[in-house]
Amino acid sequence: MSTKKKTSRCVSCSECGFADVCQAYLFDRQEPLFIQDLARGKRISKNAFIYQSGTPVTALYALRSGVAKIYDTQQILQGILLPGQIFGAEELFTSQHQYSVQAATDVEICELKKTHFYEISQLTSTFTHFIIRILSRSAREKQLFINVLVKSDGLQKVSDFIQLIADIRKEYGFEHRAIELPLTKKELAQLLGISQSTLARALAALVEQQRVLMNKKEITLLHY
Repeated sequence: MSTKKKTSRCVSCSECGFADVCQAYLFDRQEPLFIQDLARGKRISKNAFIYQSGTPVTALYALRSGVAKIYDTQQILQGILLPGQIFGAEELFTSQHQYSVQAATDVEICELKKTHFYEISQLTSTFTHFIIRILSRSAREKQLFINVLVKSDGLQKVSDFIQLIADIRKEYGFEHRAIELPLTKKELAQLLGISQSTLARALAALVEQQRVLMNKKEITLLHY
């Protein structure tokens, strides 16, 4: 079987963060309550908000295509989302969103409303396990990003961020040796907590060390 990674921008259902729960309740079991609560392939235009801080928490989300940005209540950039990743998990059991998620490009999402989580969990014991696994994966990805942010050296921070983006793309079945920076350099510097000049020096150093090739926002990893 071919191991070639996808170059498309849309994650496959088998690679998505919802893969296991959809396989069980959409494709195999065809659970009516699950099907009723799952909205697939919703399109959100660039710059539109998927949800905003202070609004009611109603669902879990998976990013199907595109890139989204996470902001806190002060509109400070806190993170990014790539195709396949779940979001809204850390707020699932709170009444209101603490963060806002905005489409950085045109995006598609899958939305799993939490309306009947309890009822579905009473029908089958495995549903709760699926939700726990989704929450755990989301928490792990968040911790990996925090591990990048706490690095004190600017070059190491930029290098680790690029590596993390490549790792995430690989995990969700995408081409990972050639990636496109999902943010402007100003946004990336803000996200990493460094100056734009530090970011520029770090990227130049990675090129000079022959660890990456750069063409505008496109980065090719030479030693992945």
